[in-house]
Amino acid sequence: MAAKRRHLYGRSKSAELLPQGSDSIFQSLGRIEVVLLVGGVLLLLVLFYTINTILSPFLVLGAIIFLLFPLRRYSLARNVMWLSVMLFSLWLLSEISDILAPFVVGMVFAYILDPIVDFFERWKIPRWVSSLVLILFLLGSIVLVLFFVLPVAASQVEGFLQSTSQLVADFRTYIQSSTWLTALERYGISSEEIRTTITSRLTPKLEDVLKTGFQGFLQLVSSLSRVVTQVFYVFLVPFLTFYILTDFPKIAYRFTMLFPRQRRERTKEYMKQADDLIGRYLRGALRVALLQGIAIFIAFTLFDIKYALLLALLASILDLIPYFGLIVIMLLSGIVATFSDPPVLPKVLFALGTIGLFHIVEVVFLSPRIVGSKVGLHPLLIILSLLVFFQFLGFVGLLIAVPVTALTILFVRDWEKRKHGFPPPESELSVPY
Repeated sequence: MAAKRRHLYGRSKSAELLPQGSDSIFQSLGRIEVVLLVGGVLLLLVLFYTINTILSPFLVLGAIIFLLFPLRRYSLARNVMWLSVMLFSLWLLSEISDILAPFVVGMVFAYILDPIVDFFERWKIPRWVSSLVLILFLLGSIVLVLFFVLPVAASQVEGFLQSTSQLVADFRTYIQSSTWLTALERYGISSEEIRTTITSRLTPKLEDVLKTGFQGFLQLVSSLSRVVTQVFYVFLVPFLTFYILTDFPKIAYRFTMLFPRQRRERTKEYMKQADDLIGRYLRGALRVALLQGIAIFIAFTLFDIKYALLLALLASILDLIPYFGLIVIMLLSGIVATFSDPPVLPKVLFALGTIGLFHIVEVVFLSPRIVGSKVGLHPLLIILSLLVFFQFLGFVGLLIAVPVTALTILFVRDWEKRKHGFPPPESELSVPY
């Protein structure tokens, strides 16, 4: 009988200590303990209020974990701790984003160059040797761009702004000396009022719009180049890229080991699919953009169109932005070509026709062979993602909108496949890019 009572007593004690289903956390506590717990929490909040000048997310996270870790067997306590850790991680990433920037850039370069290192590794060439050669080539390219390409492009931008002012001044002179306004006086329209309106209102506003637009673009380019031309980044990024590129397989392996054993195979499959999608798009799109810029520079130079290098650089960058990039570069090419030496009209038509022809060649021949025929996104979804990413991330958002959205759709499709047992029809989202 005593043994039976001890057995029942042991079961009741264990039931008090361990949560059962939807049992409340307070079931294992008495009334006095609950009162003391609530009072302690209230006093802790008062303490936080009194020392708010020295509070930091580190202290708050530490206090949350210290309080809830003994109750980690309860789902509510675990959820609160995980939510606190995630919020703290987001805050920490935002605070150290400037420090992490070179690491992110180095990781991107390493990811782009990794297939080349893998190719040479299959030929028994050590990864550090091929990585070192690629880094030296990358450094040479950066030096070439910084000391030879950017100064010429900057001078061309300055010359274009000066040409814009001169064009507006010539237009104002033409309006003031034109004889066609006299014909309007026959219909009771004062030519003097028209001249005054155009010269004092329309022309200055037109000049301000052109200057503001191109100066804003120049500030965008200068802000991007400022990040690239920082001495710290120039020296640090190649070193980081070298070490990441050398140990890239080990980094991928360690990343998969962070997941539980039962989820590692699925994680590896996700990584393989993401690499196949993002890697093909990223590396292919960069190659196509480079070929596009080189072809435009050669064509515009041979046809004696001014600011050929500037337009080629803009074409390479804007080629990474679907739809909007083509429209913007055609408008810029048409406007910039008007500042070339006479005859102007054939050069404007040649610039627009060349951009359109190169885009057709890219869509029909280059992209299917280099980038891949599909990225799995409907054109409406691409446009929506571009607008959303631009709203929150600016110009950088335009560059990453397509691959990030495609990766998100990839995970959504896999989730639907596992949930319903079959993948969604290809016609829902997948169309030629």
